Parts: sequence; structure tokens; C-alpha cells
Amino acid sequence: MRPLLFSLLLAAILLTLPLSYTNASAFAQANQGSVASIESYARGLDVYIKRNARAARYFADTASYNDQNAPARWQEFRTKRALDSAWQNGKTYTSSNVWFSRTGEPVVALFTLSSPSGDWVQYVTNYYRKDGTLAKTNAELRTFMGDVIRISDRLYDERGKLLKEQTRFLDLQTRKPKRVNKDQFMDMEVPHYATTSALPFYKLLKK
Repeated sequence: MRPLLFSLLLAAILLTLPLSYTNASAFAQANQGSVASIESYARGLDVYIKRNARAARYFADTASYNDQNAPARWQEFRTKRALDSAWQNGKTYTSSNVWFSRTGEPVVALFTLSSPSGDWVQYVTNYYRKDGTLAKTNAELRTFMGDVIRISDRLYDERGKLLKEQTRFLDLQTRKPKRVNKDQFMDMEVPHYATTSALPFYKLLKK
């Protein structure tokens, strides 16, 4: 796929905000052990990052996509414009926007993953407690392979135990519920980082 066509397709269909985005430090003190409280905590963080969109820090893996043996090479970008430029120029296909609580702890890491073909993009939003443990993961895959949107939610307690898992499928064009033929749909792995210290760019967060 030519670079220009790739950019247009991503801009038109793939690289819009995830469907889960509607929204937090005010929620950080709440009891987050139950499913309901975790969902409430995540909604509060959605509100927080929406109101503080420019407060994020931007990271990307700039290692060669085609060299599967190349080690990850994460670096921080000073602005969203600089990160967007890296995407458009094919310098990265994996990035993460990170938001922090008012007291400095990373609480949301929004990953964007794609490939040079531009056939798919996956958004993975990790919601972390202030102690660094993972509370919820929302993973939204958009793919032209079957014209499908797959949305998966996983909720975890403070010890990392999976409390709830839910997956649903939508049509890529209409965004209505869709019955998926597994023979025509190729799912993508959802990267899992159980704590903030497990994030691949964790050392950069300390700078």
C-alpha cells in the first residue's frame, strides 16, 4: 500500500478516537476491588484525560518494524505533533500516550499499534491504580480483514486476578453489532502490562 493511501485510510477510519472515549484523580481514593467500582474509576479517568488531553506524555517504539529480531527502541516525543509525524513517516507503528495523576503517578497508558500495511489498528487503554496495579484494560481492534471492530474489556483486582472479561464485535463501517466468522477474522494479541513498572518505557517515565 502506498504511503499516501495508507495515511488517508488511517486518518479516515482508523486513527480516530477509540469508541470507549467519552472521559481522575477524584476517583483515585475510591475502593477499586469490585467490578462496579473499577468501572466507575475507569470512567472517571476517561473524563480526566479528555479534560487534560494536552497533559499527556508521548512515547513510541522506533525500532524497525520489519526486523523482528531488533530490540525495542522506545523514546519520548516532546509533542503530539512530533509523534504524529513519526507515524506518518513510518518511523513507528507502536506508541503510547500516558497521563498522570495530580500527585505524579501514571494512571492511564493508551497504546496505539498498527503495521505498514495499514490494514488494522489496535488501541489498548490501560487504567492503573495509584499503587501501579492494573485495574482495567480496554482493547479496540479495527481491521479491514472482515471489516470488524473488536472491543474487549478486562477488569483486575489489586492482586492481578481477572474479575471480568467481555468481548463484542461491531461492523467497521456502520458500528452496529456484527456476527463474526472466525475464518474471515484475524484477531490481534492484546499486550498485557500488569503494573506500571512493567511498561516497556517505564525508565523513561522517571526522567
